[in-house]
Amino acid sequence: MANTFTFTAKPPILFGSGAVSLTGSKAAEFGWSKVILISDKGIAKAGLTAKVAESLAEAKIDVVVFDDVLPDPTDLIVEAAAEIARSEKVSGIVAIGGGSVLDTGKAVNVLLANPSPISQYLGFVPGVKLGPGAILIPTTAGTGSEVSDTAIITDTSRGIKVGVGGECSKAKLAIIDPELTYKLPAKLTAETALDAFAHGFEAFTGTAHNPLSDIFCKETMRLVAENLLVVLDQPDNVSARSNLALAATLGGIAFGDSLTHLGHNIGQNIATLTHMPHGLSCTLGLLAIIEFLADAVPARLRWVGGLFGLNVNEELTDAELGHEVSERFKAFAAHAGIPTTLKAAGIPHEVLAKAAPLIENDPVLQITAPKKLNAAAALELMEKIYE
Repeated sequence: MANTFTFTAKPPILFGSGAVSLTGSKAAEFGWSKVILISDKGIAKAGLTAKVAESLAEAKIDVVVFDDVLPDPTDLIVEAAAEIARSEKVSGIVAIGGGSVLDTGKAVNVLLANPSPISQYLGFVPGVKLGPGAILIPTTAGTGSEVSDTAIITDTSRGIKVGVGGECSKAKLAIIDPELTYKLPAKLTAETALDAFAHGFEAFTGTAHNPLSDIFCKETMRLVAENLLVVLDQPDNVSARSNLALAATLGGIAFGDSLTHLGHNIGQNIATLTHMPHGLSCTLGLLAIIEFLADAVPARLRWVGGLFGLNVNEELTDAELGHEVSERFKAFAAHAGIPTTLKAAGIPHEVLAKAAPLIENDPVLQITAPKKLNAAAALELMEKIYE
């Protein structure tokens, strides 16, 4: 019998090829007459924003476009978008893009029901009013932001990434259309898929895992392990692309209550200092912690190793198990074209000492860690993956 656990309700999900064409009809069902359409320049240039705008126009919904989102969106970007949304008196939000765009959309939704600045809602703040709602449409297969209840924002006053968490940051509807990922470059395909894998791995090995989240964690990791290299070899493989899109969404569900921990802690704090892409930073963070966690979660690590060909019945010490799984995941990431050392990723060595105290003092990403990291231990783990 499992201990008492929480599994929070997730947003409604519309999944399938061509689903983006239903954006307008779904917005109309919500009674929206005017929306702010949030994206970035790359999404707009690729014509994906236009697809959504066309669907909204067909439903006779007016559209105001904000496409100035940047990677690792700051509180300043959120405030700029929210100011436009307020002045235009929009009745809803549609965000299409990667995790940065979706997080911006969720944060803007918060500010349509609560006064600025967004910085006062960072963390899980009680009493935040619910906004009119956001339709979130991912164009990458990785972050799971469309189904998570956290909007990750960079707080410029403190120089750290913090989430606006809770019901206020949950989508009104998530639309996952695998077709939007078909032209994703190989590098971004790999980075985002491994971000999804990291979500599954960390939620699976953290102290808040539960029988329901385990199902989502395992399927997330399995789908990435079985489909990423196929997609990189066959970019037009529709089935494999759909499986990666599903993995990303399942990963977002997996860590909704079970949370991520040390891999994201290391990765995100390095990325805050260097602007390394999120998927890459979390892959490297995962490589830093696998051996470290082996004595804390050996049975779970053995299951993960099985995805990469490890004989799960082989008798191994915890240290041997950690090394084997780490080496197999490293080979998988390298085969996917991902740098497997911080030096290869272009990170100056002096960043490590700066990141270490941030990792120790991270307000969220130690909570469910099966082992804790102080600055000295964090520095040691980063040194092991530096070159």
